[in-house]
Amino acid sequence: MSVEDNPDTQLLLEHTLQDEYDVTVVSSVEEALDHVATDSFDLLLLDINLSEKNGGVELLRTIRNRENIDDIPAVAVTAFAMPGDRDEFLQEGFDEYVGKPFTRDRLVDTIEDTLPAA
Repeated sequence: MSVEDNPDTQLLLEHTLQDEYDVTVVSSVEEALDHVATDSFDLLLLDINLSEKNGGVELLRTIRNRENIDDIPAVAVTAFAMPGDRDEFLQEGFDEYVGKPFTRDRLVDTIEDTLPAA
């Protein structure tokens, strides 16, 4: 599942990933929480700077505190690209980080590296 509030980035993610993955894209924290409560996901792509009070970091904390879904791998997708940002997001509980703008190859490689081995 991808949580992204920018419609253009939503379309980009869907288009970029649709041939290789079954992608659910939602635009809000509330939608994300509804989906993780009822659906099964192999990976979460979470935008950090959502236009809501609770961004991707807080959403991940909420998900990590829920039973049965606390171990879903999560990738921070963000325009924050300063030195140290990646380490900060990993300390917040993310498994990996992708900076915006991203290439298709970078995104897919990150997803593949983050997904548990089958």
